[in-house]
Amino acid sequence: MDKEEFNEIIDRLKDNDESLNILDLKGNNIGDKGAKELAQALKINTCLYWLYLRGNKITDKGAKEIAEALKVNNSLGWLDISYNNISDAGVKEIAQSLKINTCLYWLYLGNNNITDKGAKEIAEALKVNNSLEWLNLEKNKISDEYMDFFNKYNEGK
Repeated sequence: MDKEEFNEIIDRLKDNDESLNILDLKGNNIGDKGAKELAQALKINTCLYWLYLRGNKITDKGAKEIAEALKVNNSLGWLDISYNNISDAGVKEIAQSLKINTCLYWLYLGNNNITDKGAKEIAEALKVNNSLEWLNLEKNKISDEYMDFFNKYNEGK
C-alpha cells in the first residue's frame, strides 16, 4: 500500500465511512508514524469493528498511540497487533486502555517482545475489564505461569 492509499483509508475512517468496518493492514509496515495517524482516526471513528495490524513494525511508541485511541473508541471489537515490536512499555499502555475500554472483545498480541512484566500489567487490567473475551499473548517471552493464567482466562469467558 502506498502513502496515497493509506491516506485515503485514514480519511474514510475520519469520515465514518460505514462500508469500512473491517480493515486489513497486515504486513504494510506502517510503523509508528502510520500507527499514530490511524490512532487519531480511531478516536473519532464509530464504524470500524475489525482491525488487523499484524506485522507492521509498530513499536512501543505506536502502541501507546493505539492505546490512547482505545480509551475513547467505542466500535472496535477485534484487534490484531501481533508480529510487531511491542515490549512491556507498549503493552503497559494497552493494559491501561483495557481498564477503560468496554467494547474490545478480541485482542491478539502474540509474537512481540512482551515479558512477565507486561503480562502482569495485562493480568491486572483483566480484573476490571468486562468486555475482553479472548486474549492471545503466545510466542512472547512470558513464563508458563502467566500463559496458564491467560489460557484459563480465555477458557472461562
